Amino acid sequence: MVTYAPKVNTQVNSVDAISALANTQRILIPVASPDTAPALASLAQRIMFDTGGTIILLHVIAVTDDSGPLIVPAFNTVLDYLNRSGGKVTTEFLTRRADSIAEGILEVATELQIGMILLGLSYSVRGQVELGSVAETVARRAPCDVMVSRSPINASIERIVVPVGGSIASQVILQMGVRLSQGMKRPMDAVHIYSTSNEDDAKLHVKKLLHTIPHSEDVNVKAVRGINIADAVLEETAETDLMIVGFSERNPIERWLYGNTPQRILDRALGPVLMVSRAIDNPNIQSRAQRRINWSRPELTESEQDQIVWLAKDTVLPTIDYVVLLLVAAVLASLGLLMSSSAVIIGAMLVAPLMQPIISLAVGLCTARLGLMRQALVTISLSAFSVILVGVFAGIVVQQGSVTAEMLARAYPSLLDAGVALAAGFIGAYATARKDIPAALAGVAIAAALVPPICTVGLAISLGEMRVAMGAGLLFITNLVSITIIGAVVFYWLGLRPTRIEDRSRRMRYAVILAGIAATFIGIGALLNVTHQPGLEKLSVDRLDTIFEPAEVINLNIRQQTDSTLVVATVRTAGEISQETVKMAQLMVSEELGDNARLRIIIQRVIEGVTDNTSEPQQFR
Repeated sequence: MVTYAPKVNTQVNSVDAISALANTQRILIPVASPDTAPALASLAQRIMFDTGGTIILLHVIAVTDDSGPLIVPAFNTVLDYLNRSGGKVTTEFLTRRADSIAEGILEVATELQIGMILLGLSYSVRGQVELGSVAETVARRAPCDVMVSRSPINASIERIVVPVGGSIASQVILQMGVRLSQGMKRPMDAVHIYSTSNEDDAKLHVKKLLHTIPHSEDVNVKAVRGINIADAVLEETAETDLMIVGFSERNPIERWLYGNTPQRILDRALGPVLMVSRAIDNPNIQSRAQRRINWSRPELTESEQDQIVWLAKDTVLPTIDYVVLLLVAAVLASLGLLMSSSAVIIGAMLVAPLMQPIISLAVGLCTARLGLMRQALVTISLSAFSVILVGVFAGIVVQQGSVTAEMLARAYPSLLDAGVALAAGFIGAYATARKDIPAALAGVAIAAALVPPICTVGLAISLGEMRVAMGAGLLFITNLVSITIIGAVVFYWLGLRPTRIEDRSRRMRYAVILAGIAATFIGIGALLNVTHQPGLEKLSVDRLDTIFEPAEVINLNIRQQTDSTLVVATVRTAGEISQETVKMAQLMVSEELGDNARLRIIIQRVIEGVTDNTSEPQQFR
């Protein structure tokens, strides 16, 4: 049941109120007490300063609470004040009984077709600002725009500051900033924090976003260089600044891995902060249904396409964070390959940042941005060279002496490896375009296809195994080309198109690049069929163990020689190994690796001791 409080000199019935509110701009403000209503309602009035509309103060009451009728008179004074000072904006009050506060807010927002929900927050005991389950639930499920206000917004505000990134949320907060700048009659600064691009490009990005927003001509555009976005933004603001930020678009996994910039700003900002969600590109039910029907071609909006291109430009050049993560991943992968430990290699994949420049390369290929492609190729080449050097250094220091099974598994690529790279490239590109998919997990898939092969090249060079190094290098090139091609195809599928190239020579260069990539892909396929030796990486220690029982195979190394494959098996035994057993093992190796495979047995003798209590020897290992 929805119950309206009396408006000034007017008794409003709930059914009549719903009808009267139709086709009118409405802002819903959930309030716990009359004390918090004026500040939030004043903010809503400034948002609707030119259009007019209705503010609805909502008090949600638990189903088991009987205090609903008692609280209505307390809002009469507040309603009187707000309606006298609101101009074209009128204010209503209603109560709603619900199982939870969030459910009550969402039910009213849906029933009354609310245009925006405005929530208020305050500092917690620990000195941090927590959105809490109510605000997070409402922001995630609301059928309309949501804005959360931290701290009162009063006349002491001298400036509105809007941090601008590359996401759609940037347009959201820019639009709200422009409206409040007009409503509050305060100047507005749009601040972009950049780390790799130059200042002119950063400002151009902001101006392009502002170009789509009416009445944004007077906005001051600033570009500030910095690594940590939150820290750089906070240095640019003071207590008298109102900051507007967007809700984090990262999923919980990415927020845990990389942090939550809006939350850090919310915690540490000296002045008031507004968090805005979904003020732009909020499709109606019909358009959402149409998009679900067209799931086979989920074309991105123009804003989403601009976001992908901007992200590709912003992450194409290496930063200090990129270099540190790359070197750490190279060290972990090299040690994991030397130890033949899959767990350590997986750890290297988790931190490797190679997804960034490869996705930039795919975006450049899809959109015909030759400069972006050139920058991405330079970053990838320098990254690969650095990882190879780390592998060489690790191989020299550790002095393994022979190629391990994990290294050998990457020395003979097959078409199956190309299939893995294609799958990794698909999910990498798709996750970049779709924020609901953790890009961090897609990065692991791409790193799995790239980091271990490059490290294998360096380790093999340090061991003098050039055949293994060439095979691992071929695997890296295969994976790189496959990921880039499928990434470009996915972006094209999602709606990105090549930019128009006016210069004829540039068009020819782009055509040559496309032809070269296609020829490289075909050539790699032919090489994979020639170089792959089926079963080499699948030689099983368990099968050899069965043949040599009761002896134990404790180590197995496979070395590729000029005209043959040498399998060196170390066998621990207390007895003798018969020639018949060796022949059986040689036959098994030949069946799996080919007739040119040779088996060499190294016997590790176990010395037996005899105790006083038994006449039989005891074998120990």
